[in-house]
Formats: sequence, structure tokens, C-alpha cells
Amino acid sequence: MKQTTTLSQYLLDRLHQLGVNKLFGVPGDFTLSLNDVIEADPRIDWVGCCNELNASYAADGYARVKQAQLNRTPDATGKITGGVRGLGAIVTTFGPGELSSVNGIAGAYAERVPIISIVGAPSTKLQKGHVLIHHSLGDVGGRFDIFKTAMEGMTCAQAYLMSADNAAEEIDRILVAALKTARPAYLTVPTDLVYAEIDASRLQTPLFPLPGPLDERLPNGKMLKHETQERLDFVVSEIERLWDVAEDPILIIDACAIRFGAGHLVEELVKATGVRWYTSPMGRTVMDEDPSTGFGGVYIAQLSDEGIRDAVEKTDLAIMIGAIRSDLNTGLWSSKIKTKNIVELHSTCTQVQYANYDNISFQLLLPVLARVLKRKASLPVERPLVPARLPTPTGDKSEAITNDIIWPLVSDFLRKDDVVVAEIGCSSFGILTTPMPKGATLLSGMLWSSIGWSVGATLGALLAAQETSVPRRVLLFVGDGSLQLSVQEISTMVRNGLKPTIVLLNNEGYTIERHINGPTAKYNDISLWNWAHVLPLFTPPAGSSSSPVKPGRYVSATTRGELEAILTDDEFAAADRVQLLEVKLGRLDAPKALRRLGEVTRQVNSA
Repeated sequence: MKQTTTLSQYLLDRLHQLGVNKLFGVPGDFTLSLNDVIEADPRIDWVGCCNELNASYAADGYARVKQAQLNRTPDATGKITGGVRGLGAIVTTFGPGELSSVNGIAGAYAERVPIISIVGAPSTKLQKGHVLIHHSLGDVGGRFDIFKTAMEGMTCAQAYLMSADNAAEEIDRILVAALKTARPAYLTVPTDLVYAEIDASRLQTPLFPLPGPLDERLPNGKMLKHETQERLDFVVSEIERLWDVAEDPILIIDACAIRFGAGHLVEELVKATGVRWYTSPMGRTVMDEDPSTGFGGVYIAQLSDEGIRDAVEKTDLAIMIGAIRSDLNTGLWSSKIKTKNIVELHSTCTQVQYANYDNISFQLLLPVLARVLKRKASLPVERPLVPARLPTPTGDKSEAITNDIIWPLVSDFLRKDDVVVAEIGCSSFGILTTPMPKGATLLSGMLWSSIGWSVGATLGALLAAQETSVPRRVLLFVGDGSLQLSVQEISTMVRNGLKPTIVLLNNEGYTIERHINGPTAKYNDISLWNWAHVLPLFTPPAGSSSSPVKPGRYVSATTRGELEAILTDDEFAAADRVQLLEVKLGRLDAPKALRRLGEVTRQVNSA
């Protein structure tokens, strides 16, 4: 007898197979039937957000933390297999709902984070009738596919379902596309197809490991095609040739090594060769940043600390893994490493000096390089390796807090396995030189740089952190301007009993913009809030069914002594409730790297 299921249940089964246990979104009239199915499924929790933009940010943060967990957690055999997983999902309604999520989806596309955007759509009958309906653009003829067209540029695949006949194949197609490319995909589910019966037999075949040609580029033991093997052998020999003559080889690890689940392969190469390694800002916490393993710090070219910049740029061979050469990730493209000394390993190709080799990916190359490259002891450099902690600031405890004071104290406050979310601006640039402890995961949206992203991402990170065997604190570092954009999602954290520690850097406006242009301009000012009232505002009255176990904790600091006392307090460090720490700073105070960014950007803009 042919096994069947409903279209909506098939979708949930596939998502659950891929480790999606939370669905973020805002209900709308075209999603309500689908919401009923989600609510009835005990394996997947519905997480209702305050708006669709924050929901898309939450799906992003959820996917990133899941990715980090999956690539550090051994399977049943004790091996870490990695691969492109760590999927997020969002459910919105046709028109206004899906368009409200677009900014978050676009950011996930830019930063290579796989999210499935599921849109509840009007029935197929209404769409075929081209009727004038609410949530449409109000034009004659009813362009129901116009929003799919809008999403095509920021999703890797789209399935605009109009029939149950090929629904299973279409759902699988976009899921595989998202997994292959580490980018969002788009799916519409009309109201009259939610309970449509479809063949369930495909569920017996898992989508991971990935099917199809990509298997040739995954270290899963499959035989390679003859032509691919020849190309692989040649590329390996070219890299081996450069490696053998190099006196000071290094690795520079970037974000795509994380997004495509290759962190464990990078770690094997580091262990096998003893090579010194660095990360870009976007590549941080790809593995433990332990100086004893040869970790040399964060390289961001002219924005780097001088010792790190000099140590990196004197290399005679830099193997770059998963590079994303965006402006902020590369110090405004200011690296002085010569192309003749560079090998770039990507998810779809490899570049050796001036030659490019398609279909030779880092998933394919890294295991081979770990076997064939000769071991080289990490060579001494003209500076000490990065410390496990930054030096604790000394001096008058009554002095005003600056970024030079904050981050060393944060370094002492961080613990093993922490999840750290850093908003673009002072937070992301301050965290650049802050050592991360063992097992930590750092999230930062440096490429898309959408302020407010970090708050929604923290919601997703909190829920993903719960899906692990070890307790993890989740810490958010965010500026006052950014927090104002998405502050209402703190209420969702409270409603779900989550316990973030939020460190608010209050500098009364957009400080990153002030360093680029307009230090005293009115357009860089914001409304000043009384932050002490935020947690009470978002906490339900006593006796409410959604009242948290413990009330939130608000603390503030204006001097070094006050900040030290808070960050060394055991009760605050325990993070047993939602906490908001307001740190008051000068309007133009900023981390050194951000100040330097402002200087360089002004020079570029005036050239």
C-alpha cells in the first residue's frame, strides 16, 4: 500500500530530519492552517516573534549556533563529520509578512546562512482566479507571484507550489539547494494545499549527506570521477610544491569554513602540520582559539594590531580557507600579501597563485592536505602569541569607562562554551581583540552590517544553545542605537523563559557613523531611553501564565570600578535570569580598530 502524508507534515518531517526544532515567525491569515499543523507536532516548537524581521534574524542566529554545535559534536562513532547543516526556518504570511522578513533573508544570503523562508499563500483557486485580495498590491490581475520574483535575488532556490503533484520533489529540491549553497531558499504553501495528500516514500531517503554531484567534494569515502581525481592530484602537487619551499607558511581561516562545516577538517590540517593559523573577523571561533595550537590572532590587514599584521604579511605562503573578501572583513582590501604567495580554498574551487581550478573544493582538499603536507613547527614571531586573557586595566577606579577598559574586563568575564553575539559597530570591533575561551561561539553580522540583527539573532542563539548537552551562557553586546531597532524581541525571550545577558554600550547615538562622518551631526543622534524600565516593561504581571521564574536584573556602570564589580559578581556571572547591563560611554569613544576604520574610510571617501 502506498504510504501518504500531508504536504505540510512532509515539510515538517524533512525539517526535523535536518535538525530544525524551532520555527520562527508571525501568524497571518494565510498561515493559520499551517500553524495548526506546527502546533500539533510535538517535535517542533513554534516561536512567535514580535515582527517578521526579528523572526528572520532569529532563524539566522539559530542556524549559526546549530552549525557550530554540529561541527564540534561527535556522531555515534565518535567522529565529527561536519558538512553543511545548521538550518533555520521562518514562517510568514503572503505579502506584508514575507516582505517584512526580506532584510533578514538578504543578510543570511550575504553571510551564507541557510534559512528556509516558508510563506503561507492564498489558495490556488484564488490565485488562478486573479482576484483582488488583501495583502496583494491592489492591482488588477492579481500578481500573486510578484513577491517570489522579489525574493529570487536573495534566495538560492524557490518553490512556488500550485499543486500537490510534485510538492515532495519541490520541497526536497529547495532544501538540498539551501544545504549545498549555505543560503536561504523560498517556499510558498497555499492554504488549500496544507492538508493535501502526497507520497511519503521520499522521507525514507535522508537529504543529508547531500545527494548528487556534490558528494564528490565531500569526504565521505566515495570514489571520485577520473577527471576530478586527476585535477585533485595536480592541485595537491602544486600546493605541496609551494609548501615544501615555504619558510613561513600560515593558514588564514574565514567564514565559509564555518558555513560549509569544514572546521573539523581545518583542525585536522593544523594538528597534522603544526602550522601557525589566523582568522578573519568573520572566521572567528571556527575552532578553539588556543595559542598552544599555533593560533596567532585575528587578521584584518591595516585594521589589525601591528604585531599581527607584520607577522602575517611577511609570510611566503598563505593558505586561505573560505575567504570572504568584503571591505570590513579585509580592512578595506588592504592586505599586502602578494598573489604569488596565496592559495585560496573555497567551497566550489581552488586558486593556486594565479590559476583557478573549478570543482576542487576545500571539502575535497583539506583531508588530502592533512595527509601529505610535511609538518612544520610554528616559527617564532616578533611578538608573543595572543594571550588567553587581555591584561586587566589598572588605575583609578573612579575613571570613566572607555572601550579600552571594557574589553579586557569582558575577557575575564567570558567562560568556556559561551555564545557571544556582537552587534556591528563598537561591539563587533571591540570583540575583535577579545580572546574567546574554549568551546565559545562568536556570531557577528559584519558583511550585511544591518543594525538590530544581533537582538533577533540572540533569540535564535538562545534556543539553539538549549539543544546541547552542556549549559551555555548567551551574551549579547549591542549599542543603544541598534537595540532600539529590535528591542521588543527581548519580550519573546522573557516569554520563553530564556536568560540572555545583554551588555548595552550606551554612547547616545550612532558612534560608528560618527567616526565615518558627522561626529556632531544631528542625523547621528537618537532618542535617549531610560533603559532601567525595559525589562519591567517586557515582564508580564505577577501571576501571569507567561511570567518568568525570576524577574529580570538591570544594572548600570559609569566608572571602571562599577563595571569591575558587576563583571566579577558571582550572581551576575551565573546568568540565571535575563540581565541588562548598561555601560555608559562617551559619544565618540570607540575601539581602536573602529577609530582606524573611520580614518581610512574618510580618506577613501574624499579621494
